[in-house]
Amino acid sequence: MRSLFLFLLLLNVLYALWQWQIGGWQLPVMSHPQHQAPVDLPSDEDVPLSSVALGSSPLVPAKPIQTDTASALCVMLGTFGARAEAEQLQQRLRALDVAAELMTLEEVAATDYWLVMSVSGGNQGALARLSMLQERGIDSFVITRGALAGNLSLGVFSQQDYAAARKAQLEAEGYDVRVEAVEKTREQYRLQVPPSGRRLLDQAMLSRLRTDFPAMQHQYQACAGIAKGANIP
Repeated sequence: MRSLFLFLLLLNVLYALWQWQIGGWQLPVMSHPQHQAPVDLPSDEDVPLSSVALGSSPLVPAKPIQTDTASALCVMLGTFGARAEAEQLQQRLRALDVAAELMTLEEVAATDYWLVMSVSGGNQGALARLSMLQERGIDSFVITRGALAGNLSLGVFSQQDYAAARKAQLEAEGYDVRVEAVEKTREQYRLQVPPSGRRLLDQAMLSRLRTDFPAMQHQYQACAGIAKGANIP
């Protein structure tokens, strides 16, 4: 056994010498990183920000949060010309556990056109000019309320062209007058049901309420104190 081992060892030595004689051994050489071919990497300008990855997963833009706009609207019930009718409906809703706030609205009912003459000298000056006009047969009165208080009115007309025609007549007689549009307002009443009470006001309940309150209409809109959006029919 020992002779066989020595024989194999001798063969290996002879084989190594033979390899060295015919070409020499070439030990594997590890190349330095600076000799490696450069690798093209994308620059920051080539890669959009939305595709920057953390690890191997790309960032996904967050979806905008969608809010239910309709659920934030109030129910408006009305409009009533009499406060008593609106209060009666409010009591009915309260009995049904529906909270409703009574709101008073100013509505323009009509527009009148006044012939106004400015006067100086306060109340005494206005009364003196009024007396002179009435002596000449011109209907007039002292305005005591509103933005025109202290001036004289020489006529009130429901149509602007009538006022303009009368103004031309008075100016031809030497009177300095002007036409002022004065709005006549009236109070209207409405009930506002907050979003929390909307679920109780279904179509069946609205139909029953409309039987007792024929003038009642309903619409969905921004609550009082909130910027108004588009109405939802």
